[in-house]
Amino acid sequence: MTQRPELLAPAGSWEALVAAVQNGADAVYLGGKLFNARHSASNFDNQQLARAVEYAHIRGVKIYVTVNILIANHELEEALGFLHFLHNIGVDAAILQDLGLAKLAKETIPELTIHASTQMTVHNTAGVQLMQQSGFDRIVLAREMELEEIAAIKRETGADLEAFIHGALCVCYSGQCLMSSMIGGRSGNRGKCAQPCRLQYQLVDERGRNLADPAQVGEYLLSPRDINTSAQIPRLMAAGINSFKIEGRMKRPEYVATVIRTYRNLIDRALADNEGFFVQENESRELAQIFNRDFSPGYFLGNPGKDLMSYKRPNNRGVRLGRVKGFNAKHKTLEILLEEPLRLGDGIEVWVSEGGRTGIEVSSMLVYGKPAEYAEAGTLVGLAIPGKIRPGDRVFKTHDAALMERARETFTSSRETKKIPLEFFVRAKIDEPMYMRVTDDTGLTAEGHSDEVGQEAVKRPLTRDFLQEQLDRLGNTPFALGELQVDLQGNVILPMREINELRRSVLADLEQKRARHQRRSGVAEHIFRERLQYSLGELATMAEPKQTQPKLAVNVTDFTSLEAAVSYGANIVYFGGESYRSKGILKQKELEAGLEFCQKNGVALVLNSPRILHDQELKAFTSLLEGVKELPLDGILVGNLGLLKLLKDYSDKPVIGDFTLNVFNSATLHYLKEQGVERAVLSPELTMRQIQELAGTTPMPLEAIVQGALPLMNTKYCPVGSILGGLSTGKRCSGPCHSKTCGLKDRMGLVFPLEVDQYCRMHLFNAKELCVIEDVPTLLEAGISVLRVEAKNNDHGYVAKTVNYYHKAINRYQHGIRDERKDKEAKEDLAGISTAGITKGHYYRGVL
Repeated sequence: MTQRPELLAPAGSWEALVAAVQNGADAVYLGGKLFNARHSASNFDNQQLARAVEYAHIRGVKIYVTVNILIANHELEEALGFLHFLHNIGVDAAILQDLGLAKLAKETIPELTIHASTQMTVHNTAGVQLMQQSGFDRIVLAREMELEEIAAIKRETGADLEAFIHGALCVCYSGQCLMSSMIGGRSGNRGKCAQPCRLQYQLVDERGRNLADPAQVGEYLLSPRDINTSAQIPRLMAAGINSFKIEGRMKRPEYVATVIRTYRNLIDRALADNEGFFVQENESRELAQIFNRDFSPGYFLGNPGKDLMSYKRPNNRGVRLGRVKGFNAKHKTLEILLEEPLRLGDGIEVWVSEGGRTGIEVSSMLVYGKPAEYAEAGTLVGLAIPGKIRPGDRVFKTHDAALMERARETFTSSRETKKIPLEFFVRAKIDEPMYMRVTDDTGLTAEGHSDEVGQEAVKRPLTRDFLQEQLDRLGNTPFALGELQVDLQGNVILPMREINELRRSVLADLEQKRARHQRRSGVAEHIFRERLQYSLGELATMAEPKQTQPKLAVNVTDFTSLEAAVSYGANIVYFGGESYRSKGILKQKELEAGLEFCQKNGVALVLNSPRILHDQELKAFTSLLEGVKELPLDGILVGNLGLLKLLKDYSDKPVIGDFTLNVFNSATLHYLKEQGVERAVLSPELTMRQIQELAGTTPMPLEAIVQGALPLMNTKYCPVGSILGGLSTGKRCSGPCHSKTCGLKDRMGLVFPLEVDQYCRMHLFNAKELCVIEDVPTLLEAGISVLRVEAKNNDHGYVAKTVNYYHKAINRYQHGIRDERKDKEAKEDLAGISTAGITKGHYYRGVL
């Protein structure tokens, strides 16, 4: 028998919570006022959180709270205190992103259930296994997973898996996006994403010339359609996904109500009849009507290429209503032949031939020249709409008043939609109090006696039918009368107020029992504080002795750049495991040649690796590792959790944890050390002050990126292959990336370079180059062991110049020389070789 999946709903407000519960959600995820990835949602204060847990638990629904952002050192104690509070109010799980916070949570509140957020970018079997070993009870998979991959992970690990099945889609692997952060200071890793992916871009070549006509293709080249898997429910269940997650904590409660009601019905029908499952036409229409950017099944069925994207519109499309047929001069109205019903109060939008969109709320309309409140599909209606509208322009219904009202009733009415059937037993006898017992669907019972005793009836004694009628009046409770058993002895009667009061008190008792049912006992404050003091004390231990010889590392993807890095003073080169198609795919012999060149010059070569490695790609990478096992590599740069797990069990080479592991606090450093990491690259979202703090108590050497175009996005979607290469559902890419150097140009004229790696994933780089050449002494004095030039998308000339400047800056520091003039000259020269200029990133502005 197919396992019944959990339907998991979003809630950004109290109304959305009620909408989710009343429309059939099994669980709801929501955020507190702090530490969650939807900073702009209304969210819940602590009192509301406790109330939400009670409300949901009475109705048999679980509550998960999102604590899914990166946590700074000074926030750790407060965040752990919040998790302690969540556990003690009975929250069913906390959803975490930060590896360090998760480590401390398992130490200080091991009783708390924790889920690994999709922000942790878990996308392969080994990553799931590592999260299981690290104490996570559920893993929320990356949205880029295919159903076959998920099924294989389920078979291999037996893990509790959660996946997004409907709603907005991030174009970048979650947890790996720095675009909003680096461009505008609003970090997705801190819950403040400004969604730059929903803005206009043009695909251009290295000279800024358009490679595709924006009028033909569209301008929203990073804006995905919404996921809609309604037609795939049986396949999702067969893959073994435990929890079906709906995206939408920023959405209105009407959206939550409509989408949850629809998926509740779909899941229940699929469980009842898997083979005969289908989506009804009205269900498809309502899902589209409530909100859509057009739909796709995401990556579940494979890479859909351009069919994933909404190139021409980044926001709600609504449902197509028809086309403008002409202008009625007599009534001064536009005539539209309806393809969908229309009523007063609906919102419509015309996609005009010139000038974009124009929309109105329908306050009046004519049918056959007469005012009407409603018109069926197939009707020719007249509407007064401003703007330059022409015959043939398309019209969309963006707001359906009736659908919204139907949704609104479910969370505004005092009568509850979701009802729990109860078994009632009532016994009444003359001269004895009435006894009432109720039993719910989980076997919980509550019972009580009336204050007054039964009297002998003069006219109308109590009957089963009368009690059935009275006890069934449960409209404003979450309960419904199921079975009724009665034991009426003699012609007994009690006042109605006594029966109603008894029913009320028994149901109130049952509500409290349901609220506490299966709730783990809380952790006493003094016990939590003792554990907390111990764990935080461990983090404050003295750092390892600082290295006396700071090193310069360079990350490159071609052999000539490696030669330049070595020749101009690099101590460490990252090379060989990641390549870009514009530079040619690296072969093992090039890695061997690079290693030989480095050895001759006394430079360490560390194998770099892709931050994303799905299972099949991970197997290919382990084959590469097998091939170079006997070579004297100086380490492996690791950017994803799965490879980290695999290397711990597989390789004896030193492991360097890359910045893509999101090292944001001391606890994460300790966690990585436990996993065998010997040096960690700090998050580029940290400030200089935070770096100094971490370096003061680090359990391992630290590395900081100081120069280069930071990768802002890593996406399974490739705009080059999709727009130029014809990649779409069922169609392969023609491979234009081999011969083209491309970028995305924004509205301000900035060009963000992009590369396509050996696995056809896109890497989008910042238009401005990071450059902190003047801050080399500050970083080295703080105790940073390795400074890194990030040059994977640059040529050997760039590598030679940047490495030369940083090599000299490090030498000056080692000899105790401070030369601000040389630093300034270097900065000006480095700014000159960056087309869009340079930036200090977050070193002096941060993301908190």
